Amino acid sequence: MSKGVIYPDRFLPTTAAELRRRGWDRPDVILVTGDAYVDHPSFGVALIGRWLERLGYRVALLAQPDWRTIEPFRTLGRPRLFWGITSGCIDSRLNDYASLGHRRRQDVYSPGGALGLRPSRPLLVYAARAREAFSGVPIVLGGLEASLRRLVHYDYIEDKLKRSVLIDAKADLLIHGMAEQAVAEVARRLDGGESIHDLTDIPGTAYLARKGIAPPGNAVHLPSLSQQTDDTPSFITTHLEYQAQARAAGRPIVQEQDPGTLVVLPPAEGMDTEQLDALYDLPFTRAAHPRYDRDGGVPALTPVQFSITTHRGCFGGCSFCSIGCHQGKQIRSRSLASLLEEAERVRRHPQFRGTIEDVGGPSANMYWMTCAQAETCPRASCLFPSPCKNARFDHGPILEMMEAFVRWAEPAKGKKRTHVFVASGIRHDLALESPDYIDLLVRYFVGGHLKVAPEHFCPHVLDRMGKPHFDVFERFEEQFAAGCRRAGKEAYLVPYFISAHPGCRPEDALKLTEYLLSRSWRPRQVQDFVPSPLSLATAMYVSGVDEAGRRIHIPTSRKEKRLQAALLQYYLPQNKKIIAEFLRTRRRDDLLAVLNRLSSPARRRRQR
Repeated sequence: MSKGVIYPDRFLPTTAAELRRRGWDRPDVILVTGDAYVDHPSFGVALIGRWLERLGYRVALLAQPDWRTIEPFRTLGRPRLFWGITSGCIDSRLNDYASLGHRRRQDVYSPGGALGLRPSRPLLVYAARAREAFSGVPIVLGGLEASLRRLVHYDYIEDKLKRSVLIDAKADLLIHGMAEQAVAEVARRLDGGESIHDLTDIPGTAYLARKGIAPPGNAVHLPSLSQQTDDTPSFITTHLEYQAQARAAGRPIVQEQDPGTLVVLPPAEGMDTEQLDALYDLPFTRAAHPRYDRDGGVPALTPVQFSITTHRGCFGGCSFCSIGCHQGKQIRSRSLASLLEEAERVRRHPQFRGTIEDVGGPSANMYWMTCAQAETCPRASCLFPSPCKNARFDHGPILEMMEAFVRWAEPAKGKKRTHVFVASGIRHDLALESPDYIDLLVRYFVGGHLKVAPEHFCPHVLDRMGKPHFDVFERFEEQFAAGCRRAGKEAYLVPYFISAHPGCRPEDALKLTEYLLSRSWRPRQVQDFVPSPLSLATAMYVSGVDEAGRRIHIPTSRKEKRLQAALLQYYLPQNKKIIAEFLRTRRRDDLLAVLNRLSSPARRRRQR
């Protein structure tokens, strides 16, 4: 292989010519995605494609096909088993729109960041085109968007409750969660001659109850679309009912979609260590398809190209996050040998320049942490409101893994040192359980900055978020600084905050502003709350109550959302007017004077 070059024949076939070069008359499975084709284990469609390929199936990939015509859906021929359709790595609404409903100026999952290469509702549009191209071929939905929109859900762009995407897309089956186990079973049984309508018992799937197919007798029945539309305060109750069953040991769910009866089976068992090792050992090129080279590549690949996933799952249970609803609460970890083998492959990659950007998972410091009761415990979080006594927060495996990477990164004779960092989020409250972890992290795995998410300052807002109170962050900050002193190293925390979360009033945002001013902090990592499907915070947003049924303040107007975000970034000139108006209504001339001094031309010149 020439240095820096990744050849097209190392990718899954994407054209009829590439099929012919493999000697195929047609594929078994065609995967359709709303993203550009990036052959990397951080991109779900690549994971599923490589996994099916490993199982012996002929897999082709149709990336960002022109949905305005049927022809692109016919170019690869009729799939023998099924179409697999995903909108891409993230929910298409979030990909297209910011929290205030503004269209995004870039699509980082498209070549060159170009807009307009995917329809606004990819699952629905691609399914319709696939059905039109080859009638009778089963259509299976998967990926993050399908997973999170498996039930009646809230759409923040349309500001309404909507039925399951399985119903709207008129697809045959929906796979939710991490799909490798379920998609393998679907392929095996279709290959064995079963009808797609017979597949009503595969964990991790959802289907439409049809004539002659009765829902499971032990199912839990949730309120229908029309019932929840007429009684939005019940939306949070419905959410909690579902989450009580959303584990492998849970019961099936039945929900009327008006029309249509949806059946959602419990999640599939997560992959064990041996399976995860086999999955991540597949021959990913860790590159975007060469046809995107002329456009400058795919921006979303850059920050993850040389990252390594250590585990799946998250038991943090943050109310604004849907990771646990997709990957599960139980941590599924890879072996240390597999991680080091992947690191060696990364080091030999023709485009590698000496830095592994990230070694981690949804929360980097949960590697190999387990709980024997994870599949039966009703708690959403093992950490909040206090650490669970049944969970094992054993840092031994992660310390062993970090020490092994330190040894691996040491330069061989005549070679430069390989840098290995942790860039994915860590739980700072969990890190406090192990001073040794903080020391190793600071000494070897932090470049100059570490992103940490205290999220807010006010206790009752943090309670709604399912996050530890701010004094816990301050304790972590102290230990991080002490670790830097011991290492003789200068490093800084980059705090991440969320504005306008359910339960947060403008006065609460102002308290955070005053704290930021007292520390001379100017946070750049600020996210206005986005009501993502299947999260507890979204259920609060829709219902107007917290999980205990107490009425809480819900920031819904654009003006208030802009205000809360502006208060957290008080130093930006474009926020000066809206903040000044608010401070005058609260008679806070003292604080307004402080902000005016900070924004004076002379002060800005001194800061420069």
